[in-house]
Amino acid sequence: MRELRFNVLGQNIVKDKTCDFSGIVAGTEGYLYAKFSFSKEWDGCLKVASFWKNGKEHPVPITNGCKCVIPKEALTWSNFEVSCSGKKKAYMITTNRVRIIQEKG
Repeated sequence: MRELRFNVLGQNIVKDKTCDFSGIVAGTEGYLYAKFSFSKEWDGCLKVASFWKNGKEHPVPITNGCKCVIPKEALTWSNFEVSCSGKKKAYMITTNRVRIIQEKG
């Protein structure tokens, strides 16, 4: 298992600078996880990570200590993007997207 870590500050998602994003190979399944650190605007929200490939969204609930598996559908191309959204009562928050580059398998 490999974890890609992201920091979510308000509506901005960025790659965690202490995480190595190199050497990710397309075609992986069930191996890559995304782990998120959220600012307090996200407290109490139901959180979802969206993984984007070729304009198509693949949403996954964020659970278990703010992480989720990255779906195989996002891992079949040279890159994919990640964003987050959260909702509680009448409150909804979304982020920008951050791009992850993959090597060909």
